[in-house]
Amino acid sequence: MNRAAALRWAIWILIIGGIIGWTIWRNVQTQKTVDDLVSKDPARQVAAAKVLATHDSLYDLVQQRPIAARMRAADAFEQLGTEEAVKALLALQKDPEIKMREHVTQKLIALAPKYPQPLLDALKDADSNVRAGAAKALATLGESIVPKLVEALKDSGSRAAASDALARIGKVCTPQVLPLIEDKDEALRIAVAELLGKLGDPRAVPALLKHQDDSPAMRRTVIGALAAIAHPSAEDALLRALNNPEDDGDARAQAAVALGKIASARAVATLVRALSDEDLIVRSAAVGALARAGRAAIPALTQALRSSDPEVRRLAAEALGGMNDPAAVAPLAVALKDPDYRVRRTAATSLGQTGQTSAIPHLLDALADPDGGVGEAAANSLANLGAAAVQPLIARLGGNNPTVAYLAARALSAMGDVSITALQGALNSPNATARHWALIALAGSSSPKAAELLQQIQQRIPESERWIIDEAVMRLGSSES
Repeated sequence: MNRAAALRWAIWILIIGGIIGWTIWRNVQTQKTVDDLVSKDPARQVAAAKVLATHDSLYDLVQQRPIAARMRAADAFEQLGTEEAVKALLALQKDPEIKMREHVTQKLIALAPKYPQPLLDALKDADSNVRAGAAKALATLGESIVPKLVEALKDSGSRAAASDALARIGKVCTPQVLPLIEDKDEALRIAVAELLGKLGDPRAVPALLKHQDDSPAMRRTVIGALAAIAHPSAEDALLRALNNPEDDGDARAQAAVALGKIASARAVATLVRALSDEDLIVRSAAVGALARAGRAAIPALTQALRSSDPEVRRLAAEALGGMNDPAAVAPLAVALKDPDYRVRRTAATSLGQTGQTSAIPHLLDALADPDGGVGEAAANSLANLGAAAVQPLIARLGGNNPTVAYLAARALSAMGDVSITALQGALNSPNATARHWALIALAGSSSPKAAELLQQIQQRIPESERWIIDEAVMRLGSSES
């Protein structure tokens, strides 16, 4: 190798060595700066934040640190309080831990009044967490930011996040959002219709009605929006949707829910007819809607309990159970005598769901139902009704029907502490059958008080029945410890 070639090699080695050395030095300095950023010295933090705010790898550098340190980094950028600091916080919003993201969002909220533009730009960020944080921060600005969010709504890239921010601001946005429903871009019109539903403002109903038949996609969205608003002025459109089997099933189900909120006579009658709809989702929604309608729906549901279709009768009983209304007990008591066991099972369950103690006598009678599922449902409902059902159940322990006695004991077991005192009294009954089933009930209870009582009486129980409690004492004693 001649001297010139050797010189060139030496120069290249020096250059490469210099680059490597500079890179190492720079990395060391960067790590020292990150150390300052996450330190507990406010002055060092802010100085480091100023240096790192524009660093391309800020997120990766900070992400290597524990969450407490990452939170201090966010605090530092808030203290820096510049537009670049907002951008840095948005980068930290990518953090996988929700606790950190919530912390960063609070910092963004603090800086949003002064620097809204970086947040508006972030509405189209590739990272969903960044978009969500920006939307939450912008929403805190209220009505003043609405015009810019409406502009962002027009951009497909920022549309979803802008819509989220506007929905958070609320009905004050409606007048500025409404004109966009006339836009030529159907995707925008659909997004606006969906947003108007989230806003829940009745002022949007006329505009939504105008566009309900633009296209199948627009119609689905408009029905959903009208359902979310659930205003009487939309009743005709909601009735039309629920009655039309050609409409989207989910949209019809939403219409049903809204009609339950409106609860007019027409709405209730239509919902009762929907109990026989071919779409399972629609039927289920109608049940919930009728329960929501409450007492206004009881006459129609009472009539539905006379339907020739047992499934309609069953669903009517289910709807009555969701009302928590004393007026629902009487029709459900009638349903307990339905010829179809599935209707009777639902009626027994629904009576317990009403929470009404007036249901207790009917449920006690249902313990003797020839279908075991009805009796079990009645026992469960009696257990749910609690203290008021204890003494009537105690009275059934000594009866001649062993199935009824067993189900009564099962219900008393499920009540826990509520029934222990009464069961203790039943152990002293002159009726041997009552004593036997009281013992069974205590053995099946999960109450620590039952364990104590069983241990106290263990030695005086006849040998023939001691097997009932031996295992229970062990089980309850171990669970208590």
